[in-house]
Formats: sequence, C-alpha cells, structure tokens
Amino acid sequence: MRGFPVDPVALQRLEARRRLRRSQIRRRRVTLVSVVALVSVLGYVAFGGGDGGPARASASGRALPGPVLTSLVVAHQVVPGTAGHLPWPSTGQGAIAVLGSGLVARSPKERAVPIASLTKIMTAVVLLQDHPLALGASGPSIRITSADAASWVVDSQAGDSTVPVRVGEVLSEYQLLEALLLPSGDNIAELLARWDAGSIPAFVAKMNAEAQLLGLESTHYADSSGVDPGSVSTAADQAELTLTLMSFPVARRIVAYPSRPFPVAGTIWNFNPALGTDGIVGVKSGFTSQAQACLVTAGYRDVGGQSVLVVSASTGQPGGLSGAALTDEKLLERASRALVRYRILPADGVVGNARFAWSDAVVRLRAPGLPASIVTWPGTVLSERLAAGPRRLPASASAVPASLGSLVLRSSGGLLVSAPVRSAGPTPAVPAGWSATHG
Repeated sequence: MRGFPVDPVALQRLEARRRLRRSQIRRRRVTLVSVVALVSVLGYVAFGGGDGGPARASASGRALPGPVLTSLVVAHQVVPGTAGHLPWPSTGQGAIAVLGSGLVARSPKERAVPIASLTKIMTAVVLLQDHPLALGASGPSIRITSADAASWVVDSQAGDSTVPVRVGEVLSEYQLLEALLLPSGDNIAELLARWDAGSIPAFVAKMNAEAQLLGLESTHYADSSGVDPGSVSTAADQAELTLTLMSFPVARRIVAYPSRPFPVAGTIWNFNPALGTDGIVGVKSGFTSQAQACLVTAGYRDVGGQSVLVVSASTGQPGGLSGAALTDEKLLERASRALVRYRILPADGVVGNARFAWSDAVVRLRAPGLPASIVTWPGTVLSERLAAGPRRLPASASAVPASLGSLVLRSSGGLLVSAPVRSAGPTPAVPAGWSATHG
C-alpha cells in the first residue's frame, strides 16, 4: 500500500518531546547515591581525569567559567490572527491536534469520561514501544493459548467486538495489531496484554505509567480494551495520544487499511466510518453504552505550503459512529482552514550570542534542531527561552562542548521542543597561561 507523506521534522520534534518527558521522570527517580556518584564522575572528567581527558589544561588546571548567553529571540509571542468559531459538538467533547505542534484547540468544560475502544490507542502505543516494529516487518510470532481462545469465547458471548482465534494458531505481532486497530478486537487487546506483560493488570499499569509520561493528566486506564467504563480520558488527551501513535510508521499504515485478510476470521474490516472521506487516513473508533460513540480521525492538510497531519477527536457522541464521523469531519475541515504557519526563528537563524571570559569576541548561536516555523493556531501563546549552558567548562579549550545551551519552545498547549544551541563558528581559544582566576 502506498505510504502517506509525513513531515520528518514534526516526527523528530514529537520524539524529542517524548524523550524529554521520559528523562524528567527518570531524573526524579535517581537515588542520592547515584547523584553523588554522577557528580564525582563529572568532576573527574571536567578536571581532565582519565585517558579521554583534555590534552592541554589551563595554567591552574582548574575548570573554566561557562559562557554568558544573551537571547535574541522574543520571549513571549502571540500567533496573530483569529481562528473563528469551531463546530464543537453540542454533546460530548472535541479536540484538535497537529503533529509537531501538539494540542491546538479543545472544546470547553472537558472532563474525564469513558472512551470505549479509544483505549486501544494506548494499548498499541505501549506494545510498539515494548516491541518496536519496522515498516514491512512482521515482528515476533505469537502462539494462541487456551486462555486466548477462552477470552474470545467469553467476549463474543458478552456481545463485545472480537476477532476469532484458534488454540495453537501462530500470528505475528503485525497481524495482531491489525486485529486490534481495525475491527477493534477486545479479545486481541487482552491477548496482547498477557503476551507483553504476563497479565492484564501488569499491562494496564504500563498504560497508566505511559499516560503520566506523556502528560495526559485526565487519562486513566482500567483495562486494555475499553470495555471497562473505568478507562476514562478527554478528547484533548486522546488527540495528543494519537500523535504519539501516528509517529510509528507501522501504525500509520495499519490504521489506513479499510480491510485486511485474517487467518480464522477471513476478512477483518476497519470500523472507522470516516476513513477515506476527504483524505482521512485513520485512526480509531469506539462505542459502548456508557461512552457512546467515540472517534479519532486524522488527515494530511496543506498549511502554508507544508503538509501536516491534523487530528480531530470526539467523545460521547449520541448519534452513533456515523454521527461521530460527521463531528470529526467538520472539526477537521474547519480547523485545517484556520491553521497558520508561523515563523519562530529570526530570519538569519541566530537565536543568541555567547561570550567567553577569556575573549572579547561574540559567538553567534543557532539551534539547528529547531525548524524555522511551525504550524499552529491563531491566538496561541508561544514562549521561547534560551536556557543557560554549562556553568563550568573543562580546563582545555579544545574540550568546549558543542552544545552551549538549549532553546526551549512552549505553547499554551504545553512543551513543543527543547533543541540544543550550538556555536555558528569556532569558539575563541584560551590564551596560553590564562586561568580561571582571570576576569
């Protein structure tokens, strides 16, 4: 199947956000002993210890003072223009997100509600993080157990959405992801949870941990399928989570299939009624009596000459999945026309200056990992901050780090990206005999 265009910069920025959030959590878990050890190692390296230490030290052998950074970016900006009225649903919730820009709009007075099979979006995210699957690969083979077959029988008798399986049958990770995301097999969600974590409760714990890492504050999972009304979220959280799912090429391919062949079931069909309408390429539907109709859709749209993936989400729709599809389509169409491309970097790309204590030269700074512009929402408040670099440098001029700081970009919807700031040219050499006692 032909792939869909993806903005690689947007994917890089999304991955950077995920890495930053993960690193923040990991830092909180570091013990005091680890901190002491880390400080000792860093001090040893900074002062020239080890075989990889600096070849030439300053006269005193002491660390050098770090650079003084001056920002040239506007600290706070408001994206000009007026978005106008969005056709928010009169019942339930709605939200809009853009890959690379995050959440851009949400309906008023959102609250956590049951989300039915939208729960499986997180099931797929956790699975793909634990068992990465390259585009075109099948992944590990999974043998269907008696417990898996029993789940199918029980879920079928309960009237849940299922995909038939047979004891001893061998299916690939890719096939099971298809069965999870297209016909929304509840038994497949349970099967994958047991395969990944050993039990459904253990897998659900992973789901909730991932929700915390992604900053989905209104989201909590009680199961891996969404049958349990205790699996709750908001349209805004699900729109943001869908950006994470769509960062996986294999997921983008699967959710765009209208149907797929399957060993026991024959043909499995995509339950997303909006698929293929006006360029919609996914993503996931859900329905229970408690949640009513829930749907997340996505489509590529041209904004200022740039192709971007726009996501619309709705929950609690009383008109069934067809009604939810109409809601999502209207939101997607109206929001796409309102989006704008906004320059966030100066025209010359210089975001700041750096001065070193041993030189009067001014070093220009750039943030090569940050795009010159982003696709966002009129009225969005952006804040850019040039974060200070290392306070102390190694005693060797040749060991001045490539990254002298970072440029942190946030929007009213949350963190967008944190990109390293680098010198646009060579840093001034330390004069012979200069020491940290100067200046």
